[in-house]
Amino acid sequence: MHSKNPPRNRLAKVLPEEWRKMLVASGVPRRKYTAVCRLTLAGGRVIENAIIEEGWIIALDKSHLAGTFEQRIDFDPRTITEVEIKQVV
Repeated sequence: MHSKNPPRNRLAKVLPEEWRKMLVASGVPRRKYTAVCRLTLAGGRVIENAIIEEGWIIALDKSHLAGTFEQRIDFDPRTITEVEIKQVV
């Protein structure tokens, strides 16, 4: 089940369920977490420091780890082919 309101960034996008399950299987808590991940997309694009918070992709760099902001997520989360967890807070 997904959150009803995206946290901190109203332009955030939901992380697909398969990747949410992978995060949980890797030891990330089901709720109340912030993770810094490396995402690889289908076209070969790599996002080094994507911020994922409670199942939502909220930012594409570490400058948005705190506070409320707006940042457009300029890719379709369904095109993610690989997720590497760098840090979980």
